[in-house]
Amino acid sequence: MVDQAIKNKTPVFIMGNIDELELLWETLPQQMVMDVFTRPITVGDMVDNVCTQMNDFYQLKKHTILAVDDSGIILRKIKALLEDTYQVVLANSGAMAIKYLTLNTPDLILLDYAMPIVDGSQIMQMLREDPEFHHIPIIFLTGKNDAETVKNVMSLKPDGYLLKSMDPQKLHAAIDDFFASRGK
Repeated sequence: MVDQAIKNKTPVFIMGNIDELELLWETLPQQMVMDVFTRPITVGDMVDNVCTQMNDFYQLKKHTILAVDDSGIILRKIKALLEDTYQVVLANSGAMAIKYLTLNTPDLILLDYAMPIVDGSQIMQMLREDPEFHHIPIIFLTGKNDAETVKNVMSLKPDGYLLKSMDPQKLHAAIDDFFASRGK
């Protein structure tokens, strides 16, 4: 059982008396142990602690998506659609997105093409030219599907192009497929 936990990098909670805990400490890599419960313990306290820590653990394992769109309605829809599977961060302008990126690195940027002041193509060009950000995948999520816009967007070589009008489940599936194709 210990070998399986190590192999799968499963978070472990250990419980026991002092002698049992010493034996487990010799067997398990300490970074795997999320918490230690020394007997006697109350079940309620243990359950609360385990639930809190596991929730935090799985939040950290979620892919982070930065959604950039000037429409608050669209941003809220994206968050509602994806937040069960992904950690979704919202930015309602290119400036806000850049500010977020100076301190954080998302796993994916969903970027609107048509925005005021700085549009999606300008944001993408800035990110691709900066060595600190050029590796972050960008998928355009836009309402524009006319031939000229599609041609312009695809010339930027984004990691994908999705339409806001897509069925929400297909949009979610497309993002799932994106991460699956990258083995993440």
